[in-house]
Amino acid sequence: MTQLIVSIEDASLLGDIKKAIRLLRGVASVKVSKSAEVPNPATVKAIKDIEEGHSFVCEDFNDYLRLVSDELPD
Repeated sequence: MTQLIVSIEDASLLGDIKKAIRLLRGVASVKVSKSAEVPNPATVKAIKDIEEGHSFVCEDFNDYLRLVSDELPD
């Protein structure tokens, strides 16, 4: 099934727009979902760090565990 995403600026029109879309031939269903939330500050910082190349690469999970255990205080 193919999906079409329609963004609505004025939420007060949502009901009318849903009714209109349901009238179109071939429409199987109409669902409403909220837009994605803005990431929290920690996530924004993590994304910025990755984009700036502040990251590390591990060969496997054990390599990761060795790396993080070196950074943890005793």
